[in-house]
Amino acid sequence: MAPRRRSNTGFIGVRLRPAGHFAAEITAGGTRVWLGTFYTKEAAARAYDVAAWRFGRPRHELNFPEAGQRRIDTTEADEQFMAQWRRDHPGDVEATRAFWKEKQTYRRERRAGKRQRRAEYEAEYAKGEASTWGEDDERWLWNLSSTASEDTPSEDEDFDN
Repeated sequence: MAPRRRSNTGFIGVRLRPAGHFAAEITAGGTRVWLGTFYTKEAAARAYDVAAWRFGRPRHELNFPEAGQRRIDTTEADEQFMAQWRRDHPGDVEATRAFWKEKQTYRRERRAGKRQRRAEYEAEYAKGEASTWGEDDERWLWNLSSTASEDTPSEDEDFDN
């Protein structure tokens, strides 16, 4: 494959349209893919980079190869800020931990109660003809439904913060 070259706009896959806008396109598998027309050459270059990334092009063929690195730098800055905030506001950290601990306890008790009720319902079901519930009673479906989603902690149950 021939090496990619930058157009007179300074970006790969971007060219100036007669109306003063910038067009972005990329070739993939021998087919030209139109990415759109943009008001700035930087926006068109970013559109090209997104398409190039989606097509699995190497980093050196991007207009902004450092974009991924900037995101990592931002994440690291956020982590540093949060670490500083935790040092400056220990009361808030403790209150947050206490809240999540209480919520975890509540959910565990709720799940245990549901498991106990389910065992009782299954015992009732095992009686067969002696059951007080009919076969098409809605309580069977509601009470015997899976508890798997309740047993999985949600994302906000991160106790390491």
